[in-house]
Amino acid sequence: MQVNLERFKLIITDYLGGKSTEEERGHVDNWYESISNDDINPFIDANHREKIKQELFIRVGIAEAPVKEKKMQAIAVRKFSWLSAAAAILVIGGISLLFFQHNPMSLSQKQTETIALLTETVTDAGELKEIQLPDGTSIFLNGNTRIRYDRKNFASNRRFFLDRGEAFFRVKRDTLHPFKIETGSVSVAVLGTSFNVNNSMSTKQVTVEVKTGRVRVANAKNGANHMLTAGKAVRYSVAHNDFETFDRDPAYINLWTQGGLQLNNIGFKELKEVIYNRFGVMLHTDNLNTDTFNYSLMIPHVQSLDQVLNIVCNIHQIKFRREKNGIILYK
Repeated sequence: MQVNLERFKLIITDYLGGKSTEEERGHVDNWYESISNDDINPFIDANHREKIKQELFIRVGIAEAPVKEKKMQAIAVRKFSWLSAAAAILVIGGISLLFFQHNPMSLSQKQTETIALLTETVTDAGELKEIQLPDGTSIFLNGNTRIRYDRKNFASNRRFFLDRGEAFFRVKRDTLHPFKIETGSVSVAVLGTSFNVNNSMSTKQVTVEVKTGRVRVANAKNGANHMLTAGKAVRYSVAHNDFETFDRDPAYINLWTQGGLQLNNIGFKELKEVIYNRFGVMLHTDNLNTDTFNYSLMIPHVQSLDQVLNIVCNIHQIKFRREKNGIILYK
């Protein structure tokens, strides 16, 4: 039962964090409906159900469960309470068993992640790191990036998770085992090529830029597929659930891995993320309207943070000062 509980926790945690696939979300929704239906009951009796429900409401911060459930009650809130409690405390072992009885495919889908204990690498803000995967693929990680993969079985199952941040891939070609990257919003599949993926937390966008070869980018939610070749790029917006395609000079796609910096028509929110990930400092403003700020520039070799800030300030005729671990832009 303990292994099932761990898998159950991973599935529910991904669901709440918006990282589950459409199929996995369907499994969780079906499971929720089943435990909400008196015809399929994991509880001993009505008193047991009420006792557990009261405990769940208390654990998730609701002082008292409603005495009488209304037919048109806020189902979303109730579902969140149940799922949050299940993921956090798992007080009902029978529920996870019921979930896997009704959703056997979810058990197999999560088996690799849970049993194999995925290898995780996280870079600090301001840290750049290059790693080698077991299949010979090399990855260069930008600062504030989190990745996961099954190191033990990677040669036969080249599935890779980019949970946040930016990474440049040089994928070792293996026609029998395609290389697949999951970001939570889009999936990227290749055989052997080089490309850059940026899973931005601040903008809720995933950008894929191809340096060499061919890359397929897909989104299960809207069914869209894009086949990209060298110099082609696509950006997926989580908020709008759509893709935007554009061109990129392949020579500069991985400039950041070589000590350079290129900004392509980005706003102030993206600039803040770039500065934090690259240098580990927060960018703030003092009475500045940044809504119209836009940046397109290239620095072949970044010598210092001051160099970048001087260029940014010259664009808007503003100044900057340091305060603790932050940078303040002002008039």
